[in-house]
Amino acid sequence: MAKVAYLCVDLLFTSKIRETAKGLGHDCAGARDVKSLVTASDGASVVIVDLRLPFALDALALLRSQPVLVATVGFCDHERVELMEQARVAGCDVVLAKGKFSSDLKRLLDVDQDRSAKA
Repeated sequence: MAKVAYLCVDLLFTSKIRETAKGLGHDCAGARDVKSLVTASDGASVVIVDLRLPFALDALALLRSQPVLVATVGFCDHERVELMEQARVAGCDVVLAKGKFSSDLKRLLDVDQDRSAKA
């Protein structure tokens, strides 16, 4: 069973992440600030970051400084092109607009499918 961690305070996206992870049989741990994200991400296969949060880039930098790197997915409004680029520079593996994130969420969290595709 994989673990999904997320940094998000938007109830719509929080519910979407939790329900999708649960539907795939994954554990899910949420965080509301940078410090709690580090704890939530311990043992996670993927970490999702809402880039609209003012401390999102700090959270990505902190995740990248950890001894064990975890796959990261960030999302924000499609017009925030500069923020998307800043997230990529900060080490975010996948950066998506909110709509694309929502439509691709199941695929992004289907960790077992990713492993079999790479084998």
